[in-house]
Amino acid sequence: MLDIIHSFILGVVQGLTEFLPVSSSAHLVLLPKIINLKNEFLNSLTFDVLLHSGTLLAVLIYYREKIVKLLVGFFKGIFNKQERNNTEFKLSIFLILATVPALFAGAFLNDYAESNFRNPVLIALVLIVFGFFLLYADRKNTGKEINNLTLKDALIIGCFQAIAIIPGVSRSGITITAALLLGLKRQDAAEFSFLLSIPVIFGAFVFEISDVIKTGIYENISVLLTGFISSFIAGFVAILFLINFVKKNSYLPFVVYRVLLGVLIIGLFFKG
Repeated sequence: MLDIIHSFILGVVQGLTEFLPVSSSAHLVLLPKIINLKNEFLNSLTFDVLLHSGTLLAVLIYYREKIVKLLVGFFKGIFNKQERNNTEFKLSIFLILATVPALFAGAFLNDYAESNFRNPVLIALVLIVFGFFLLYADRKNTGKEINNLTLKDALIIGCFQAIAIIPGVSRSGITITAALLLGLKRQDAAEFSFLLSIPVIFGAFVFEISDVIKTGIYENISVLLTGFISSFIAGFVAILFLINFVKKNSYLPFVVYRVLLGVLIIGLFFKG
């Protein structure tokens, strides 16, 4: 029963922090200590992949109509040159190209980042510094809409996304920051970030699923289902909340949260 409760908590945290600009890595530094996590399976690759598949399902369902339009626009543009000036075709191409830097970073730098940037104090400092970076970018948005993105804009956001391989940066946080710096209005910056998460999460899922199949999941099916469902629901709620919140508000509350969390992690580290 305790494992199911822990699975639920981890799923909720993963779902929320996947889309809110607050860094899942930073929370995973604190969480095991708070809930006294001892089950090795809950720290396994299998469980991690299932949690991410829950958040992937959340963004797919939330943006299902948009995704269908993007797919239709993409294939129309592939087979018909006259369709290549359409917004859906261009945006789909931008999302694909913006994903490339993150795929390269994940393929070639992930192991290095995992082994060299997992120090809690470093994660906390990164959390704080990039929080202030988000605050700076938030004041730079000029109301530019997602449909006015250029190829250059997409590539810049994609390069920023690659930085998220460093724990504490936050994938959603850094992509929203980049989009705001390029002038996108707050809501559209979040939307592009969420759409950009689809190929990244899916790519990671495909990359790791073979290892998951080898390890087997049947002995822990109830724990996995709990984590999957809770990450899906929390992820959906996080998307819905952030999109509506930034229509009328700035990203300042998330900056404050990042700073406070960073200070807390540093304090707990030195306290021992």
